[in-house]
Amino acid sequence: MNKQRVRNILFTVSTLILSTLLAFAFEQFNLRRENILLIYVASIMLIMVETRKVALGIASTFLLVFIFNFFFTEPKYTFIIADANYIITLIIFMVAIAIMGTLTTSLQREINFSKDNGTKMELLYQMSKELLFANTKEEILRIEKLHLSSIMNRDFLFHFTKILPDDDQAFIDISKYKKEIEYATSYHLICGKNESKYAHLPIKIFPITSTKGISGVLIVNCEENDLSKQEKEFIQTSLLHMLIALEREKLSEDQEHSRLEIEKERLKSALLRSISHDIRTPLTTLQTGTSFLYESFDLIDDDMKKNLLLDINNETSRMSEFVENLLNMTRLNANQLMLHLKDELIDDILMDVNHRIQNRLGLHKLVIEQKESMDYVYTDATLLIQVLTNLIDNAIRHTREDATIQISYHKTSQDIEFQVIDDGGGIIQTDLHKIFSDFVSIDTGKGDKTRGIGLGLSICQAIIKAHGGTIKAQNNDIGGATFSFTLPSKQEVTNG
Repeated sequence: MNKQRVRNILFTVSTLILSTLLAFAFEQFNLRRENILLIYVASIMLIMVETRKVALGIASTFLLVFIFNFFFTEPKYTFIIADANYIITLIIFMVAIAIMGTLTTSLQREINFSKDNGTKMELLYQMSKELLFANTKEEILRIEKLHLSSIMNRDFLFHFTKILPDDDQAFIDISKYKKEIEYATSYHLICGKNESKYAHLPIKIFPITSTKGISGVLIVNCEENDLSKQEKEFIQTSLLHMLIALEREKLSEDQEHSRLEIEKERLKSALLRSISHDIRTPLTTLQTGTSFLYESFDLIDDDMKKNLLLDINNETSRMSEFVENLLNMTRLNANQLMLHLKDELIDDILMDVNHRIQNRLGLHKLVIEQKESMDYVYTDATLLIQVLTNLIDNAIRHTREDATIQISYHKTSQDIEFQVIDDGGGIIQTDLHKIFSDFVSIDTGKGDKTRGIGLGLSICQAIIKAHGGTIKAQNNDIGGATFSFTLPSKQEVTNG
């Protein structure tokens, strides 16, 4: 006997007892027996409305007839009816109660049915809105669980093949129902309790399958009682909404996968083209310079030898930085770049940058802002030097030969902002949003020698983000471009 049936019986018995006690109270005031009958009519109507069981109402009617006859008709405390009119009255009373109770129960059932339908339609509408904005399988499943819980006061769980993990706290051992789950997903049919297949099971299995490769089931606990027709229809409708959302998400995932594959192939091609260019140019210089030195060593003066050796050194440094950029980008993409953070003196870093970049300046002028204070920045010095070197090298590549490049910095309460400023023509507005992307090299009209691999600015952004800072580019008021980035400041030491 389930809990609801026990509750209905207890409510019926309690109502009959209370109505009889109330009838005794009415009798003490010498009220007519017809009034006592009205008390019983009201109690039976209450029983039918509350329990929604016509059978309980009719059974209560028979019981109350005997109670009324025993306690309130002459001779009292017997089941003998002395007045034949009471027999007709009681029969009419029973028939009237049965008709009224049936009509009341039917009306109540229709009202509740309409109310439940309205609630379920509202839930389905709300669920559809939420699923429309769900972006992941986990979010879709969370929304579905939330709305199923609102209409089912019972255990349930989802089981999918591959696309989602099973619930951590399952109310059953899924491994025991592999055959039944396979049947539901293979034939797209509900099985389990009171269904045509596996009717003996204490569960009901709803299939969740599509042609997009989605395969799973909803398993509902029906051990105590089966699902109502309305619950079953709601579950099927809500699962259809969820399936549409899962298919949409899978389609989006497939499209993103295809886009990434295309992008990967594009990046591979760009990388191969750029590597061949960036290696070929310095190698040509190295080969030409070393060959000329070897063949004409005794024929050229010392100044020319020094210039040739300087060119060889510059191209070697360029290749070294090129390889370092590639290695760092590989480490960043694999999340393997280790930061060796400590307080570094900014003047030492700027001095190192100046030393590294001098041989590449040509006619460009580099101005480094000098400050009297000894300022520190919490950073990986090697990587910060690489960022500043890349930014200056980028300015050299994309500005006129006599442009001025300036490095400055200023402190705030939380961080230090560095700026690399040039006056060499600025950046085309349409290129500002993409200059930090991989393998993007802006055409400046300076010829093939300035193209480069297009990784320098991308690496700068990745390194600054790894430090917890930000980097941006914008055109300035002097006709050039300004690259600025922030890094955390840990301490300040000033001259005493």
